[in-house]
Amino acid sequence: MRVVAAAVVGAVCAAAWWLSFIPIGQSLCRGTSAIGCVGLIFLWVAPISAVAWAVVAWALLRLARWRPVWPTAVLGPIGSFVLALAGALTIVGMRAQPPEIVGVLVVTIAAGTGYALAAVVTAGYGGRRDRAEHHGQDG
Repeated sequence: MRVVAAAVVGAVCAAAWWLSFIPIGQSLCRGTSAIGCVGLIFLWVAPISAVAWAVVAWALLRLARWRPVWPTAVLGPIGSFVLALAGALTIVGMRAQPPEIVGVLVVTIAAGTGYALAAVVTAGYGGRRDRAEHHGQDG
């Protein structure tokens, strides 16, 4: 169930990220050159909004009483980025001309999978709960 919850949180936040940075970028790009607009979106808007949505994903996992939340919150976006990049390069390599909604689907599926993989990888991580390492006792 933890894997499904992580996948849903990752997918929802990734779709919201994609759908939020497109209108912001379009409103900021009025009256600028094409290369300036691309630079603005990829160097400023996309990374800042990605960090914001990663924090939202962390908060949602925390609200769902996910413990510990930080390994999944850190590894989820990294895995999502790698999988989204692989998906995008696959579509470009096929020389396909998909509609814009395919981008949302690629990012959403990649993020869901990335967060699910992060949940599986970090499932055994619990740290020491008895705090014995601070008292010199190895139990």
